Amino acid sequence: MKLFAVIFFSSLFILGVTMMRTEVNRSGRAIGKLQNEVEIKEARNQYLKLEIARLSGPETIQEIAQDKLHLRRTPPQQVIILED
Repeated sequence: MKLFAVIFFSSLFILGVTMMRTEVNRSGRAIGKLQNEVEIKEARNQYLKLEIARLSGPETIQEIAQDKLHLRRTPPQQVIILED
C-alpha cells in the first residue's frame, strides 16, 4: 500500500512539474511575441513622428497648398488693409 502511495504521489508531482514547465514555456513565447509587437509599434511611432516633422515644415505646407489646393501668394499690391 505504501509503495502505491509513493508511486501515485510521485506521478502527481511529476505531472505537476511537467504542466508548470509547459506553462512557463508558453508564457515565454507569448512574452517574446508581445516584445516583438512593441518593437514594431515603437518603430512605426518613430517613423510617424519623423513624417509629422517633415510635413509640418513651412516649405512642405506651401508646396502642398500650391500643388494640391492651387493656392498662390497674394501680391502686395492686391492687399487692402482695412482701418478701424
